[in-house]
Amino acid sequence: QKGHGPTAQPDLPIEPVVCVLDDCTCTVCGGDLRVLAEQFEESELISSVRRTFVLKEVKRQKYACGGCGTLCAAPGPMRLVAGGRYDVGFAVQVALDKYLDAMPLERQVRKMRRVGLQVTSTTLWDQLHMLYLLLLPSFLALQERVRAEQILNIDETRWRMMGKGKSKTWWLWVLAGATGVIFDLQPSRGSLACKSLLNGFSGTLIADGYTVYSSLEKAFSLQGEQLSLDGNHLPQPDFTLAMCWMHARRGFIKAEKKGDTKAPEVLELIGQLYAVEALAKERAQGDAEALARHRRRLRTQRSQKLIDQIQVWCAAQRTLPGTQLHQAIQFVNARWPSLRVFLSDPRIPLDNGEAERQIRNPVVGRKNYYGTRSERGARVASLFFSLIQTCTSQGVDPHGYLTEAATRARRTAGAVYLPHEHPTSSSQRS
Repeated sequence: QKGHGPTAQPDLPIEPVVCVLDDCTCTVCGGDLRVLAEQFEESELISSVRRTFVLKEVKRQKYACGGCGTLCAAPGPMRLVAGGRYDVGFAVQVALDKYLDAMPLERQVRKMRRVGLQVTSTTLWDQLHMLYLLLLPSFLALQERVRAEQILNIDETRWRMMGKGKSKTWWLWVLAGATGVIFDLQPSRGSLACKSLLNGFSGTLIADGYTVYSSLEKAFSLQGEQLSLDGNHLPQPDFTLAMCWMHARRGFIKAEKKGDTKAPEVLELIGQLYAVEALAKERAQGDAEALARHRRRLRTQRSQKLIDQIQVWCAAQRTLPGTQLHQAIQFVNARWPSLRVFLSDPRIPLDNGEAERQIRNPVVGRKNYYGTRSERGARVASLFFSLIQTCTSQGVDPHGYLTEAATRARRTAGAVYLPHEHPTSSSQRS
């Protein structure tokens, strides 16, 4: 069978390897072989370079002033902490291994030991925390930048807070927009935790059917712009809730799996909604402005009619209370204003898939290192999840970005450097 051929590798560094004969004697007649200038048989070979660690013996040359006798020394290489033993790049790699590739610190310790580095998980954690402190101003600036957007996706999932002899359920919240992603680990799934994440956000919020979102949407008009809870003043978010059609569809999918004969009818209509979105994306060919134009036209021509058909279908059904189809219809009927919001703005996607995609990588990590051991660990995890996922969503190399951001912060305390300021992978190649 024919394969798909070799996959292009534009991001790999190229190392030329020239192969020559040690014995230039012809194997056929025994004559001398002459070199054919600039003629080669060419191929590619992908090789793995094993990670290594180097102990650099730093010698800073000392100087003495011939006039006053003042002593000084040449500056040494930058360290993560003044007087420390590890550089910025070491801490960045530890952060990426844990928060991007889901490798617990103890597993990193064993991997490092195999190549000669003797280190403890406590030492690795110390490097992560110092890197966190350097990057904190950039993280706070990223939060402001994301919350200033007009359209955001939100989602939440369970997170384990491990304690002595007993674990608690915390929640990992995610707020995803076009310019970045914010993660926040909170002990609650309630309105106060959500309000803390949104922090006065004013725009359109795309979410699932969780009641906290709808209650916060209503709370602005009922309670005003400022709400005081336990002495904490948090800006009351003033947003328009756009309900996710992916979640609206799930109840009907469950009904179909249980053998309901009516559910396929509405699933076909919802499928046509997604077909409209796919057609707009196909016609736009990656152009954001073109996508908005095609969405606006196609939604007016097709999606509006489909939404009306779905609403009429739901109103016409007679179902038994307690059945899966009855629950699915009740779920949708209670949220029609939010389910129709996407028709008013072509920038609003049909579902909340972006937030679910962004939260997937931390969920993989949760399965590997089981959760977090302290509130400080929760804050550190929130920062690295946010900056790393923002990099990956923006096409930025997270290693290069974190290294540059931390280096700037070491040179100038409080320096802010955001992922969108760092060159993307494509610009670096060009």
